[in-house]
Amino acid sequence: MTEITADVLAIAGIYLVALLVIGWWSYRKTLPTPEDFFMAGRAFGPVVLIFAVYATNMTAFYMLGTPGNAYRQGIGTYGYIAFASALVIPAMFYLIGYRAWRVGKRYGYMTPSELLGARYESPAVALVLFVLLVFYTVPYIVTSVIGAGLALESLAKIPYLWGAVSVLLITMLYTVFGGMRGTAWTSVFQGLVFIVVGLLAFVLIANALGGFTAITQRVYAERPELLQRTGNFDPKDWFSFLFIAPLAVIAFPHVFMRILTGRSERTLKALTVVYPLLFLLTWPPVIYIGLWGSVVIPGLDARSSDAILPMMIARFLPPAMLGLGLAAIWAAIMSTLDAMMLTLSTMLTRDLLGRFFPGYMREKGREVVLGRIFIVLIALLALVGAVIRPGTIYDIAKFAFTGYSLTVPAMLAGFYWKRSTAWGILASLVIPNLLLPFYYFTPYLSWSTFGFLPVVPLLVFSLVLLVFVSLWTRPPSEQTVQRFFNPRL
Repeated sequence: MTEITADVLAIAGIYLVALLVIGWWSYRKTLPTPEDFFMAGRAFGPVVLIFAVYATNMTAFYMLGTPGNAYRQGIGTYGYIAFASALVIPAMFYLIGYRAWRVGKRYGYMTPSELLGARYESPAVALVLFVLLVFYTVPYIVTSVIGAGLALESLAKIPYLWGAVSVLLITMLYTVFGGMRGTAWTSVFQGLVFIVVGLLAFVLIANALGGFTAITQRVYAERPELLQRTGNFDPKDWFSFLFIAPLAVIAFPHVFMRILTGRSERTLKALTVVYPLLFLLTWPPVIYIGLWGSVVIPGLDARSSDAILPMMIARFLPPAMLGLGLAAIWAAIMSTLDAMMLTLSTMLTRDLLGRFFPGYMREKGREVVLGRIFIVLIALLALVGAVIRPGTIYDIAKFAFTGYSLTVPAMLAGFYWKRSTAWGILASLVIPNLLLPFYYFTPYLSWSTFGFLPVVPLLVFSLVLLVFVSLWTRPPSEQTVQRFFNPRL
């Protein structure tokens, strides 16, 4: 083992131990009740909630998939994802997140499936939404584990699988013990790590390449197409992406659930204001590093380009910084991985076992014990996916994001259209999501996109189904509708 590799592993080891300490502290503070383990008593203030939601959304897609896409398609990746996200995501926090928080706080709902199932007096709505969210969250978890393995392999020349297993094991441990409180407080620590180290790495890599202006001019000279819209970002693609990553975030069950943990309206308002500022600050560095990598490490194929950020860190940062670079990448990945594991555990415990075996789940402490067991099983499933590695991080995430986006009309209707019905919601969820794989993996429906990405025709179809089927079917009782439109806190 070289001295540099030993230093990288030592710093990464200190970082992982710090996470375990936070997880143990959270375990000591957590009561053995579902409300405290899964939701931390809904008591997070502005700082914790902002970092919990922000760090949760800074994923392998952000740290690895986005610079990989900038490597392949250029600077337009920023507008394609980051700028639109900074506008649309806070709007969804306000339109859906705030109302979901009010209803969840009033009636004790924890998951999207639980909430919408009650809104439409329909176990079928709850079950279908549960199945869809689990289906799209599992591959998203896999991207995080893939990213962890790629980062260690690139920075320390340690086999890919070792990195994946290490991150999964540590994340699983502090999530099993600390629950929501553990994942939120580790997110505060992890968010600070990847913001500070990420900005520092951006400056140091730029200096190592002759300065920001010099390396960007080199890209313009050698790869001018990466600084042009033509050939990379068709206007219809650009418009389409407004409805993929930005729209999908509110439907991420791990983001949705964390919003419900806010202590007050003031906390939610702070999140809506600060979140886009953090977003706009932290996305340009990783995009530019990926762009610069196209000329200093040329010739990578699509899968290999997912590792361009750790490659650039390994090549151009001082040796003493490599361990911090690995910690920053892992911080972004783990702050999402823990949230998704806890969220799936919550959904499996409450939306599946709680619905079909309510008598079994009433025993005191059983819900928390089963939640912890599910976290372990989810970690094992994620490891299997990381070994298979079905595609690039960016492509896997794009497919999952499209599926998430198709659930947003149901959420909006639940809070803004009193006449919407369970049958309308089911039609809008089931049929477009059944069509989604045909759009992505076959050519049969390409004629219906009219040059847009599949998310656009599918969203239009989802809305049409929701409206017309709702108008032909009976809505929930007036009493239930009023509970959701006028919750008294």
